[in-house]
Amino acid sequence: MTARTLLVLVSLCAAAPTTASADDHECSIATLRGAFGFTFSGTVRTATGVSQRGGIGRFEIDGQGNIAGAITSNADGVVLHRPLVATYTVDADCTGTIAVDFLDAIGGHATFDMVIDDDGREFRTVSTPPPGAVNPPTLTAVARRQFSKRD
Repeated sequence: MTARTLLVLVSLCAAAPTTASADDHECSIATLRGAFGFTFSGTVRTATGVSQRGGIGRFEIDGQGNIAGAITSNADGVVLHRPLVATYTVDADCTGTIAVDFLDAIGGHATFDMVIDDDGREFRTVSTPPPGAVNPPTLTAVARRQFSKRD
């Protein structure tokens, strides 16, 4: 192999795109950790028609699959303050699930699919009621890390 051929081969290898880029990430359960503020909105079908829902909340996420927090919700003008606990999963592609249990007298359970954005500083959710659920909600949320430093 001549020096010229070797130089051409090295140049081609250096110029060839690699399969990994600076934007390639893998997520894990530890990707989400700290205090997150969020907003949610959507609708629920009720016996009297469609009910509008919206609210805000705050989560503390431990990076080990557990969440504690509270929401303030407004359902057609009825305001509720609801404490909650939840568990979450995260897949390598930065998607996952959240399962919420409300701790107030009303109680209840809700499930969501999520996608993690901005290197774990934000995530988005959509409600995932079980098939055949009566009056299933359609709720979406955006949660954002409250503080720029990791807690």
